[in-house]
Order: sequence, then C-alpha cells, then structure tokens
Amino acid sequence: MPKLTPSAALLLGAALVFSLACKTSKPDSSRVIANVGGDKITEAEFQDMVRSLSADPKAAQSFLTDPAARDDRAQLASRIAMSRAITAYAKQTGLDQKPAVKRQLEQQQASVFFQELAKQRTTTVDPTEEQLRGYYNQQVERLKASGQAKGVPPFEAVKGQLAEGYKQQRMATLSEEILKEVKAKVPVTLADDYRPAGE
Repeated sequence: MPKLTPSAALLLGAALVFSLACKTSKPDSSRVIANVGGDKITEAEFQDMVRSLSADPKAAQSFLTDPAARDDRAQLASRIAMSRAITAYAKQTGLDQKPAVKRQLEQQQASVFFQELAKQRTTTVDPTEEQLRGYYNQQVERLKASGQAKGVPPFEAVKGQLAEGYKQQRMATLSEEILKEVKAKVPVTLADDYRPAGE
C-alpha cells in the first residue's frame, strides 16, 4: 500500500471516527498491537481497517504481509493509536460534548456514509467504447447548443482523454441518485426562508 495521500489521510481520519463509533461486539482473540489508555487495538482490527480503506484487496494484502512494508504498517498503526488517544483525551476533557465539535463530527460522519454509499455503487471497470462514444456525443451536442462546436476533434483523437470525464460525469450522476434516494427515505423539509432557490 503506497503512502497515504492527503485525501486518503482525511478519509482515514473520518474512517477512524466511524470505526470508534461502530466497534463490533464479537470477541477478537488476535494479538494486541497497541494499548491506548486501556483500549486495545488488535491485529485483526488493524487488518480489517487496512482492507476497508484499500480499493485493491491485493494491495492491502501486500501491505499487510510484505516485509518491506513493515515501516509503513508501523506508521499507520501509530497514527491509528494516536487518533484513539486524541479521541480518549477529548472525552476525558469534555471536548466531545461541545456543540461545535458535535456538529463537525456529524458532518464528517455523514461524509463517510456518503462515500461508502457511492463506493458500494461504483464499479472499477473502465468504460466501454460505446459508453465513451455516448459521452463524447453528449459533449459535442452541448458544445453545439452553445455555439462552440467548431474545431471539435474527432472521437478517435480524444478517446484516451474521455474516460476521466466519463467517470466524473458518472460520479456526479451517482451522487444525485444517492441524494434523491436519501430524500425519498428520509424526507427533509425546510422553512420557506431557508429553502434553496428551485426546491
């Protein structure tokens, strides 16, 4: 597993917040790799975290077993332990009860939930040529409608660049679908003077 990017580190932090709230109650007899103020982090728990944070099961397994990744594993275990220590300290000092902190945690938790919903519905398969061609045609039509279609390169010339745009469009569509589903299952009403324009 490569070094964590800033976004992966942020996701790790959010995942840690989530994992602290959702510890399983099943007994874990694996080796204790860290003790944080009496709260134990086991090897099985650490491995589960690594697997859940990696999109590639083979990369996760390599990270967990490759002797060359020992220092990276140790750094991640240290970060997890320090995150737990900070959380424990915040609870000891009452920081976790501050309204502003509760609101921030709620927002982070919602973000983690949303990312997981999107992850569950996202395929890692590259788009087909037919999907890319459809996306290309949509973009050409959009440019024509705005009078900017002059000089648009042919499909074959830009085919290699279309995949990223297609994936971004698919993610935007997926996000809209998730929000629509959430609103259908959990109705939200806002006072007239707090309702966004167009809703």
